[in-house]
Amino acid sequence: MKRYKVLITDYYYENQDQENAVYARLGDAVEIIDLTKQFPGGLKEPETLIPYVNDCDAMVVQFAKITRDVIAAMERCKVIARYAIGVDNIDVAAATEKKIYIANVPDYCIDEVADTAAAHLLNAIRKITVARDLLLDDSFKLSAIQPIKRIKDSTLCLLGFGNIARDLSQKMAPFFREIVAYDPYFTRQSDYPDIRFLDLKEAVACADAISIHVPLNAATRGMVNAEVLSCAKDGVVIVNTARGGIIDDDALLSALSSGKVAYAGLDVIATEDFASSPYLHNPRVTLTPHFSWYSTESGLELQRKVAENVVSALTKGAPVFHVNNF
Repeated sequence: MKRYKVLITDYYYENQDQENAVYARLGDAVEIIDLTKQFPGGLKEPETLIPYVNDCDAMVVQFAKITRDVIAAMERCKVIARYAIGVDNIDVAAATEKKIYIANVPDYCIDEVADTAAAHLLNAIRKITVARDLLLDDSFKLSAIQPIKRIKDSTLCLLGFGNIARDLSQKMAPFFREIVAYDPYFTRQSDYPDIRFLDLKEAVACADAISIHVPLNAATRGMVNAEVLSCAKDGVVIVNTARGGIIDDDALLSALSSGKVAYAGLDVIATEDFASSPYLHNPRVTLTPHFSWYSTESGLELQRKVAENVVSALTKGAPVFHVNNF
C-alpha cells in the first residue's frame, strides 16, 4: 500500500515532467492520481470532484473549485496546492478549519506580470493600440488619439504593494513624475521613501494611471467600483493584471463610455470568458488572455514549485509556501 496519494484535479500544461521529477523524491511511497488522464481537461466542479477526494493526502489544482463541500469530504488531506499566486478558487477558511494547508507559489512570475503591466500602461497612455487600429482601418488622424499626456508629468497609482507592484514601481519610476500606492496591509512603508502611501480614494484621485495588484478576496471583490472611479481624474487609464473580480464591470464600462476612464488594459476579467466579453471589441480597451504570468521559464518554475510544496507538506509537515496557518 502506498503511503501517500496525490490527487491532481486539472491543469493545462503539456506534461507533468517537472512535477514527476519532484514526486520521484518520495520513491515508491507515492501514488499519483491524475484526473486529466481519466477525464479530458480534468475535473473542476465540486460535485464531480467529491467522489475522488476522500483518501488523498494532497490535492493539486489549477482551476477546480475547491468548496467547503469538497473539503468536508476529505479525511486525510494535508495540503491543497494551486498552480498560481492567487487562491480565490479555494475555500481557505474551510481548509484552515480542517488544518489543511493551502499552498501557492507567490514568487514565480514577478517579472512577467510586472513587465506585462508596464506594457499595458505604456500602451494605454501612449494609445499605441488605438493608433494601430485606426491605421489598419485607414482612418488615422492625430485628432483621434488626442489628448495624450506626457508620462514624465504623470502620477502612477498602484493598488496593492506586494511583490509584483514593488517590482513594477522600480521599473516605472524613471517614467513617471510620482508613484503613489494604496495597501493597508503593507507595513514597511519607510523602506520606500519615494512612494507616497495614501488611502484608496486619495490614491485614485491623484492618479493619471492606475495599476491593480491586490488579491481577490471578500474585501477586494468589486473594489474598483463606481464610487471609487468617481474620485478619479477625467481621462485616467486603468490596468489590471491581478484578478478580474476586483473591478466592477458595469462601473468600468460606464466610465469608459463617459470618458472618465480614457483607456483600460486588462489581462484578466471576472468570467475569463474572453470571447464573449464586452471588453473584447471595445475601442477603449486592450484585452489580453490572462497570459501575464507566462514565460517559458516561469511556467516550468511554477510546475516544479507546486510539486515541491506537495512534497514538503507530506514529508516536513508544511509546504514551502502557504497562505494559511493553524
